[in-house]
Amino acid sequence: MAAFWDIVGKAANLFQLLGVDAITLIAIAASLLRFHEMNKECRKLEDRVRMLRLLLHSPGGCWVMQQQQGHLLTNALREAHDHVKSYNRSTVFARLWGGRGMATRLRDLRSSIDSYCGLIVSVNAFILVVEAGHPPSLVI
Repeated sequence: MAAFWDIVGKAANLFQLLGVDAITLIAIAASLLRFHEMNKECRKLEDRVRMLRLLLHSPGGCWVMQQQQGHLLTNALREAHDHVKSYNRSTVFARLWGGRGMATRLRDLRSSIDSYCGLIVSVNAFILVVEAGHPPSLVI
């Protein structure tokens, strides 16, 4: 982060020579930070979608898809795919204009996908325990 502010300081000196004021420079820096945040959120969402698709091939994934939540999971995957595809096709200007709203949507989708990953991992663990012949007992 220190390197970033060093670059910002050098850019400020250059912009001052060109006659650009500090407010404009701050707005540009904030836009660049937002752009970086959106890129990071998009990559995280892509990673979670890949993880979920792998988990769907497990016994727990098959079980979840057969339950009522199956269509919700499919919708979440489709929506995540559509958002990532839309983001990757968008122009730099559109990404900067979308700002925090796009980053928030990507983060919310990742949270939803994470919930399904957690559910499938829990079901897989339960299946392993039951198959091992040690049914879970509640300890109070």
